[in-house]
Amino acid sequence: MRDTPSSKFLGIQALRIVAACLVVFTHSTYYAFERLDKHFFVWQRGTRGVDIFFVISGFVMIYASQKLFASPGGWKVFAGQRIVRIVPLYWMVTTLKVFILLLSTGLVLHTVLSPVTAVCSYLFLPARNLDGKIEPLVGVGWTLTFEMFFYFLFTCALFLRTNVFKFVGAILTVLSIGAYFRDPSWPPIAFYLNTIVLEFFIGMLIAKACINGVCFQRKTVFWLLACGFIFLLFPAPDWNLPKVLISGVPASLIVWSAASLGRLENSIPRVVLYLGDASYSIYLIHPFVCPLPPAVLNHLHLDFPWLSVVLSVALGLGVGCILHQFVEVPMTNRLKGYLKARNGLVRATA
Repeated sequence: MRDTPSSKFLGIQALRIVAACLVVFTHSTYYAFERLDKHFFVWQRGTRGVDIFFVISGFVMIYASQKLFASPGGWKVFAGQRIVRIVPLYWMVTTLKVFILLLSTGLVLHTVLSPVTAVCSYLFLPARNLDGKIEPLVGVGWTLTFEMFFYFLFTCALFLRTNVFKFVGAILTVLSIGAYFRDPSWPPIAFYLNTIVLEFFIGMLIAKACINGVCFQRKTVFWLLACGFIFLLFPAPDWNLPKVLISGVPASLIVWSAASLGRLENSIPRVVLYLGDASYSIYLIHPFVCPLPPAVLNHLHLDFPWLSVVLSVALGLGVGCILHQFVEVPMTNRLKGYLKARNGLVRATA
């Protein structure tokens, strides 16, 4: 199930659950504030776990796809792997959200069912909801809109048999420059004009460096890792810098440091690696279950926001692992088997 193909970069695998937990914790503080205690603080910095995810994505795509660069049909293999890995589970949770919106009233806050938004959500395309926001039905799916666009560019580069670094890097750079001219009134397609897209490219460059043996020395890597998290998660001067500099650079330092740790199969607990495997399920399902503890506590007139946060995080991780173990893994393995059988049949008849 892992995108990371060997034990060489287990530090990257561990970072997945760190990034997911940052997002889950931030959302849990928000749910406690919204549903339980309006005086409770909301920790916004955890959303920067998304920046770690984006850099990791660029890293893994290069490391795991090296053999596809010289293959004429490499683009088909890459596209199939990405679709199997991302689409089925996201479609399941999106369908769940549709049913909840159709069958309930007042249970889901800040979400109204819009046919256009629903269709675009399934297609990973940006669209405005009835509130005018560019957001899919499953709120956290906005990151997958960027992810799938990145995979599309990567697939195009493999199809054209061109240099993937130059092709993807040039387009993402243009989109980043366009972010400075973007106006809120522009069509939803302008959603891609964002400096955050450069984080994918930075991840690609880090992977290339690590493949070529350019890594941080082990005696300094832990200091660099700590510095990356400090700059990423703690308040900094408001210099009005692009997001790729505020969050992307520290996230890149974290990913590069983790990749420089080498083989850590005897150092990282297996439960951490398992949670890293389950991070996608955790990320997608937690908005459905994490609001439940503050809602229950509020109903019981128990004003304990920190208890709410702890319960929300625990519930998000627990349900995410169940979803991963009993839905994501068997479904993905079956689809991977179908792809392998189909590719074998095509080769046999060619």
